[in-house]
Amino acid sequence: MASNDGIYKDNNDGTVTDLDGDLIWAKRDSRQELGKWLNWDEAVVYMKACNEQNYLGHNNWRLPTKSELRNLLKNKEAYREVFLNLPEKVKRSVSDYQAGGELSLWTCETRFDSYAWKCYFPSAREICVDQQVSTTGTSVRLVRDL
Repeated sequence: MASNDGIYKDNNDGTVTDLDGDLIWAKRDSRQELGKWLNWDEAVVYMKACNEQNYLGHNNWRLPTKSELRNLLKNKEAYREVFLNLPEKVKRSVSDYQAGGELSLWTCETRFDSYAWKCYFPSAREICVDQQVSTTGTSVRLVRDL
């Protein structure tokens, strides 16, 4: 099944192909899998564990770059439909988080050895935060090259 705009293809195996970016995304993020938020170091450990366990039949998962996440989140409706399985909703002032989807996602990019970049949904705003303390509303959506 492809999304309405034809940029994502659900592979019906827990992965989604990004037809525009030649990437394969895990359909579920770490919060959906583990039931908890992760700081950046925990996100890296999660990625390594998934690779060791051949998660979804592959062992070459990685954290996405800022650019890859920006591209993934640019079509909010398609992202919400394919990855979060949520209907479009009205803007809320407190949080855009709902069960089944995350407020922000970690990238692989770091700064000064103790900070890492994350990208927010639905705004696609990027911020650099302390890797150790920033966990609230943050998870990782694994990606691999096609």
